[in-house]
Amino acid sequence: MIVWALLISLFNVYSIFCYRYLPEKLSQTYSYNDNNIHNEKIINITNVPHHALIVHGDRYCSGNLIHSKIVLSAASCIRQRNQNPCIVKVGSSSMIGRGQVINVVEIKNHEYFGYSSRMDNDIAMLVLQKHVEFGPNVKKTILVQPDVALRDGVPVKVSGWGSVNVPPNQINKLLQSDMIILNKEECIKYYGNLMTPSNFCAKYPLERRLSDNGGSAVYRNFLVGILSFGATNKEEPFVAVFTNVSYFYRWIMINSHQLLKKYCVKDVNYRSMSLEYVDNINKK
Repeated sequence: MIVWALLISLFNVYSIFCYRYLPEKLSQTYSYNDNNIHNEKIINITNVPHHALIVHGDRYCSGNLIHSKIVLSAASCIRQRNQNPCIVKVGSSSMIGRGQVINVVEIKNHEYFGYSSRMDNDIAMLVLQKHVEFGPNVKKTILVQPDVALRDGVPVKVSGWGSVNVPPNQINKLLQSDMIILNKEECIKYYGNLMTPSNFCAKYPLERRLSDNGGSAVYRNFLVGILSFGATNKEEPFVAVFTNVSYFYRWIMINSHQLLKKYCVKDVNYRSMSLEYVDNINKK
């Protein structure tokens, strides 16, 4: 049993060696004293126009628009869904502000969510009843390509909605937290077998904690992660865990195509949309 556990841990740590790492060369490491990761926490939707609010009954979380009719989120966000209708709002900087409110007609959780650990394969897709209307406040995000991993020490921007565990001026607002990628060994020290090949983790200071899951982790305008858990901590460890979008790229492509076909929507070339500029990511 012990040998089996060790093998699993080693696989989790080293399984990403086949990935292409971004950036190819890390010219600078970041700390929380750097000005570039102490930006304003309350942001406008124009900074993250792909960000969505998901509401089902008295529960809420974040999502990410990847198509005019599909929102990508965490399965843990909606696994306890009750019988109340599930709705999505896009185009708003506030949970209580005006925006485009659209019913959800289908939720597709990953088939093996919670398989090897309770947070493994934490990803879901929501199909909207109608297309969103694109504009300055509503845009699709761009997916990072498959088989990509971020280097340790790389900063990412993570968005979510403010609620009970944040200062009063942040409640109901769209928030952004600057976090720094940790290596897999460090992640396992904090969360043990909750860390799998399907996720990664990042560290944040106490004042940058968030309130929900399902939001995006963005690196150079590419969606690299979906917030799974750990960003709401009021005590150590201040380490959040993210579903690895690159790991699930093919799952996203296959299921988005099937869902769009099911609801008679002319599919788009997702590969073209997602990879149009990704090969130049190291040149910026």
